[in-house]
Amino acid sequence: MLAYFIEAAQVLMANRTRSILTLIGLVAGVATIVSVQVAANGMAGAVSGIFKGTNASTFIVFPKITQGNAARAAFRVSDLALVQETIPGVVSVIPYSRSQTIVDVGHHRIRLRFGGESDKRFSTAPLVAGRTINADDVAGASSVCVISDNAFSRLFPEAPSASDIIGRSVYVGSKRYVIVGVLGKTKIDTAALGLDISTDVAIPYTTFYKNYQRGGTFPFLSVLAATSADLKSVEAQTVKLLASTHGSQYQAFDFGFIASIIGSFFNIVGLIVGAVGAISLLVAGIGIMNIMLVSVTERTREIGIRKAIGARRSQVLLQFFIESLLLSAFGCITGMLIGVGLGAIVDRGFIARISGVTGSIPWLEAIVIAVGFATIVTLVFGTYPAYRAAKLDPIQALRYE
Repeated sequence: MLAYFIEAAQVLMANRTRSILTLIGLVAGVATIVSVQVAANGMAGAVSGIFKGTNASTFIVFPKITQGNAARAAFRVSDLALVQETIPGVVSVIPYSRSQTIVDVGHHRIRLRFGGESDKRFSTAPLVAGRTINADDVAGASSVCVISDNAFSRLFPEAPSASDIIGRSVYVGSKRYVIVGVLGKTKIDTAALGLDISTDVAIPYTTFYKNYQRGGTFPFLSVLAATSADLKSVEAQTVKLLASTHGSQYQAFDFGFIASIIGSFFNIVGLIVGAVGAISLLVAGIGIMNIMLVSVTERTREIGIRKAIGARRSQVLLQFFIESLLLSAFGCITGMLIGVGLGAIVDRGFIARISGVTGSIPWLEAIVIAVGFATIVTLVFGTYPAYRAAKLDPIQALRYE
């Protein structure tokens, strides 16, 4: 058997230019499919990373903009207690109020995400210094704040540690807020994607409501459900309750839904790119079949001599089948390695920088794709040339010029 492989390799090397040109399509097809697989694996981690700063049991409720008077459907403070006390499975409800604004500390003027909070459970960011906003802060509409790791590094670049800035102040316009806590890092900034839903400077929502919310209403509610609760059921009940209370139309979405939409988008992209790769593989398979048929024609006298001195049909069949197998295997392995490399570059160089998550390289999937396509191409496109060579009549083959 080893002799068959050695002879097949020698034949392919003797026609290396023709062999390389034949393999280009196969390499391109496998590399495309594998690189998309690697990049998709990294993107799956990225989607998780983008939203990992927010509790997965959180959802937001807001008025439908298609209704006649959306402003009339805005929420009031009384709606917070109404939802929390009426809907089973609701743990906490706060206004979802957030904006981009300039925050001042000494000579530092930085545009940050600023909003009202009241419950640390809405976020998964760890507390690294001080305390969180508590019930007394909310009840008294205190002028205190908790800042994120991003705000800490940008507003206090000279501070040796987070604990050193507890008690210092930041200014938003003319309003002064005392820092009572600092949160740790959960992800690299994803604002470039427009998907970052974290808050850099959080004050009690009652303070935000008093200082910045005009008209006594707010457009969004942020609801935290118990981890044991059916999130979709809680969302539906909340929307129904608010609709019956206000006589308006509402809708809700959770961050898991956003992540699934993004994941579906990349799945579609993967299918499209995979289809393009499949076309390349089809063209490559036809090329391999063509080159093997040419090889059969060129070696007709050789085949006649082999059969004349006793070579069986099965031996001739195996010889040409192994040549097809070597072409397919080399092309698929080369394509797999190129695809893994390209996918890793995209993952490490772009996706990981945005999300803070480095996905593992799916070696098993890549190997399965390479082996699978090598087998399919060999069986589908290599069998006919090998069969044609094996059934040649030795007398006619010896007469062939």
